Amino acid sequence: MRGRSALKHGHGLSLLAVLVWGAALWGEKGTLPFSLSRLKPVQYQGMRVYLPVNPYNIFVNYELGMHCVGFDMTYCCVIPPYNSIQAQAVRSASLDNPKPKLLTPDDGVALYYEVVDNTYSEGNKMRYWSVAKDVNGDGDFNDPTDNLANYVWTHLYIYTDLEGTIPEGAGPEDRLYVGKQIYVQVDHGPSGAPMQGFASFSGERGGNIVFTESRFGRMADIPLVLTASYIWDALGLPLTAFNDSRMAGKSLREITEQDFQPYQYSKVTLYKADKKTPITVNGEPVSFIGTNPVDVPNCVACHASERANQEEYKLYKKEYEYWMKTFPDMSDYMARLAAASISILEIHDDQNGTDFLAEYDPNAPSNRLGSIGAVNCSDCHGDNIQGRLKVQETPEKPAPVLTEAIHSVHLMAVPDPDAFGRTQSCQVCHPTHFQDPQFSPLGSVFSPVTAEGVPRFSHDDIRKSGGGCYLRRDAHTNPEAQPPFFLNAIGKYLLENVAMVDGELRGLYCTNCHNFNAQKLYRLDNLKTAQDPGPGETVRTLDLVEIVQAITGSKDVHAYAEYYLDPKVGTPGDPLVAYYTEHEPAPLPEVGEGVTYADASAGSDWWLAASEPHCADCHMPPFVESMGGQYFPIDQKGKYSLYRYSKAHANLACQSCHESPHGLYPVVEGGADQTTREQALQFSPDGEYAGPVTCAACHIVNEKGVPVLLKDTPYFNDYWASVVLMHFMRDQDHKLPIQELVRKYPYEKARKVVDEAVWALP
Repeated sequence: MRGRSALKHGHGLSLLAVLVWGAALWGEKGTLPFSLSRLKPVQYQGMRVYLPVNPYNIFVNYELGMHCVGFDMTYCCVIPPYNSIQAQAVRSASLDNPKPKLLTPDDGVALYYEVVDNTYSEGNKMRYWSVAKDVNGDGDFNDPTDNLANYVWTHLYIYTDLEGTIPEGAGPEDRLYVGKQIYVQVDHGPSGAPMQGFASFSGERGGNIVFTESRFGRMADIPLVLTASYIWDALGLPLTAFNDSRMAGKSLREITEQDFQPYQYSKVTLYKADKKTPITVNGEPVSFIGTNPVDVPNCVACHASERANQEEYKLYKKEYEYWMKTFPDMSDYMARLAAASISILEIHDDQNGTDFLAEYDPNAPSNRLGSIGAVNCSDCHGDNIQGRLKVQETPEKPAPVLTEAIHSVHLMAVPDPDAFGRTQSCQVCHPTHFQDPQFSPLGSVFSPVTAEGVPRFSHDDIRKSGGGCYLRRDAHTNPEAQPPFFLNAIGKYLLENVAMVDGELRGLYCTNCHNFNAQKLYRLDNLKTAQDPGPGETVRTLDLVEIVQAITGSKDVHAYAEYYLDPKVGTPGDPLVAYYTEHEPAPLPEVGEGVTYADASAGSDWWLAASEPHCADCHMPPFVESMGGQYFPIDQKGKYSLYRYSKAHANLACQSCHESPHGLYPVVEGGADQTTREQALQFSPDGEYAGPVTCAACHIVNEKGVPVLLKDTPYFNDYWASVVLMHFMRDQDHKLPIQELVRKYPYEKARKVVDEAVWALP
């Protein structure tokens, strides 16, 4: 990026530098944060205009921030492998066709996907299909599907297709269960997608619709729409963080931390509908890369040492010794990984009365857990991430949802506050590998823990650590992020009081978004329109005191912020706790007669729907998600949909221009994830700007970067107002004549949003 060499590797940016640079780059709330130097200037309707840099664009993304998955599931499976490649393809504007076109199969095209240098998983990268498991419950391992890769998906089913069709009169006996009647083939996802091939298209309704049962079996045929509308995708790929070339000639036992490549390169190529002929430009296939993030949870940091086991649990030592003694090619990392699995199972047995290790033989050459086989955690806990909503215990004593169980136990056992009181556990447990392997080994300077699992930041700011799903990666933790920031009152509070420290922009931490505030805001929404809500539809557009009063009944902003916006560990006696327990907001709607949303979604784990963090939590309209309801019960009417389901103008997904959660443009230059930066530069108008995709990527634009389609409107000479207009546009707005569109979203309204934006840091 222009003028940013001093800011590489996540160094902080002073307040003065932000103000000076911001003024120089944007002027008076004005000029562009980029140049148009890569774009070809031409004459059009008597104007000097600029053509898009690419005749076609393919925007590639993934629906989650990062998939955190174990690759050796011999002992247990916490989360099965499941990465997806999602894409949208656009034919850019040209002098002959001045309006861009979102491409669908009706346009005679197809999309071929692959992961660069990562064509397989099972074998020396993953142990999943080779792990025996009794899928049909017949007491043996002789059936063709008797392996863990099929077992973990048996809670999902269809009747005839992946379009959600239920034949008239169909009953439970007509279900086709994944893993039983529908075999998950080696190196394929549960939807049948191979590691490389042609993507499916979701259409107007969305796609890959499967069914599951509710939490206690009170409701069946709950549809899970796994892909939003107008998306090409390959769903649920069993991707690992290991490239073919790096693993050539290696066994799985030899893996070290230097082998991890967490930000994998997806590649999508545009073909003609015959799926034989690639579409070319200047003789080259139309191909674009995207980021497919996958890494391993950091259990080994504590569970392979005395930090988790203390003097009480000792089996992990026997496990480590067995592998190091028996196999000369065994890496220390892989031996510790096996030891960590045994540690987790031993502690779970002791503290929860399970008997996972009842038949454990520390000297057995195979099947070391005995007849129980690998433990699948979601069997008891249920897991919304997998769509496994049916908890196996009785309603009177249900097991906590898997993510809730894991996070609450670790937060209580190892809160590990940093100097600001924020838990270090998020960054310790979630993967911390960099794309550059020299920064990846456990105990490196960028790791939040030492090689012994001791947190590094007890007397410092955890946000200074790096790697992982989020830190030293995403726009929200990027000290180079620049205004305008279109923030509501909550967003402004976080910017001024959390992101800024002593004049240095450090960004946000995990708990500033993943908190109870997101749930409270979501429950209070009663929207009629997402991008322009009126009075009474949401509290998000109020000032901060009004928001605090609506949620807590008091006007104590400080107490609200400490508990909700920037929660700290070690404060269970906070006076607000009692209030929130006694004054719950109105319940979420029922999903069936007598069945609450909590029954269907496994209660307080809100992945399926609801109050995962939303852009709308911190950003002012129209920089918010779409209206919910299209993918119910994953989202609901009157509420904001999830970011991964949301779209703005021309049915373009928010992720197409901003990228996936936790990897939002611009990522940190020189940070953990450089794949996403390379991805952003494919659409850059000057080859240096790596922020959100600009209008110039698809449109013919004027010298202000505004699409020429807005000629003869007040928007034509105001880039930022045109950006606001683009976010106002929803549904079928792109089909309106321009003048009618401008009447629907007048320039004065858009300009007001621009004027209220944060243009300099406080």
